[in-house]
Amino acid sequence: MNKEILYEDIKTLDDPILIDLRSPSEHRSHKIIGSVNMPILNDEERKIVGTLYDSGEILESKKRAVAFASGKLPKLFDFIADQSAKRDVVLYCSRGGYRSTALFYFLNSMSIETFKLKGGYKSYRKYVMRKLDEYAERSTFVDLNGYTGVGKTKILSELKALGANVLDLEGLARHRGSLLGNLERRAQPSQKDFEAMIVEAFESFRGDVVFVESESHKIGDLFVPKVLHDAYYKKGIQVLITLPVEERVKNIRDEYVDYDEAFRASLTASLDELGRFIGKKRVRKYREYIDAGDYDEIIEDLIENYYDISYKTRKSGFKGTIENTSPEASAKKLFDAFVAER
Repeated sequence: MNKEILYEDIKTLDDPILIDLRSPSEHRSHKIIGSVNMPILNDEERKIVGTLYDSGEILESKKRAVAFASGKLPKLFDFIADQSAKRDVVLYCSRGGYRSTALFYFLNSMSIETFKLKGGYKSYRKYVMRKLDEYAERSTFVDLNGYTGVGKTKILSELKALGANVLDLEGLARHRGSLLGNLERRAQPSQKDFEAMIVEAFESFRGDVVFVESESHKIGDLFVPKVLHDAYYKKGIQVLITLPVEERVKNIRDEYVDYDEAFRASLTASLDELGRFIGKKRVRKYREYIDAGDYDEIIEDLIENYYDISYKTRKSGFKGTIENTSPEASAKKLFDAFVAER
């Protein structure tokens, strides 16, 4: 078998493990999902080698790279030798160049069989972008519309339990999309990793019907790929989810509010940021509600004066409308209409 392998052929290997030989900062920024980072050069070493190379000192840069890498070889050798006895090992770097090639030939010369990803991470990135186009084109999207608090997330969860394909963009982006969506201050993935996780989700689906919440083009700091956004927002089957305001208040409270000091502190700390959207006068009023523990007043005010104004939903073109009095019943109705009938 050819030991230089394309990413799309990796699934033919025996329980493959991908080892990222790039620096830690490269791996944090963008990676093949599930890969293990074992850097040949750390960030500072990579900077030194790169500076020498760019200044024309090619031989000196290679000498430094060898010196830096040599100290890491015993650990790399032990780990890869252990893994290769149980599964197929695939090495990759940025472009399938020096870092993966040198270690690949060294290990195979020592009878430690490994594979090298042809084109490195760059080829994987091309694979991701190509697959995004393919999945967007061939999938039938059922796009759930509705104002904040109508329970779209709960319906999607119930649909997933029924076995439907659910593309949870907020979950992948680690941000719940709304004004209160990042009170937990979770770090979002990089844009490239976000797109890779979307492709990974598609690869787990069975069938072509995909349920998705009608997200805007941006979730926190991340952008939904245009080809995907157009596919569900412009070309998808549109369904409107509705619920009375009092029920929406309850849903938002149940989803976001914790009656503890940590939540109170997080919300209070976020008020200055919220002031850019809702004004200082309203922020002062919210502080009073927080002190009184009256979160329902904050939520209802946000619904009337922010959510329903800022997070606009389309007005027409719906295949159907569901009043979401029961997420389980709503999900079953959607499943029967768009999945079971196929």
